[in-house]
Amino acid sequence: MRAMDLAELTASAEHIVLGEVLSSESAWDAKHRTIYSTVEIAVAESWKGQAPGSGRIRLRHFGGIVGDIEMTVYGEARFQPGERVVVFTQGDHLVGMGQGKRRLGWDRAAKCWVAAPWDRTGASLMGKAEGDSEPAVPLEMLRAQVRALVGP
Repeated sequence: MRAMDLAELTASAEHIVLGEVLSSESAWDAKHRTIYSTVEIAVAESWKGQAPGSGRIRLRHFGGIVGDIEMTVYGEARFQPGERVVVFTQGDHLVGMGQGKRRLGWDRAAKCWVAAPWDRTGASLMGKAEGDSEPAVPLEMLRAQVRALVGP
């Protein structure tokens, strides 16, 4: 997978939302060969695309834990109930696997929400040195950058 910058993620996303993870449940596929996880997110803000009428979105991705068996997919995002996130989605999937998720955390010193750096595990940083990464940014800055990219 190629590393994507904010402009590429924004352009590729059908929806960009800020919300809270309500649940993450894993199950086997019909042939009992692959584990999938389904994540439900309560949408607080929609930055791109029509906000769902239900106020919730559901995402599906490879990996998860069923019983005592775990399937891990390198580069795929993980979600925890109660976690606050910004997600870039296309259909029911994240854009760019784990790159399509920014976890939010409260910065006590700055007294603001901050978006953690992109998870580029499994992404090739073409043209960038190993270890180059975008820093955590205040949520207000990320919101303004995305809205400027989305346009009117």
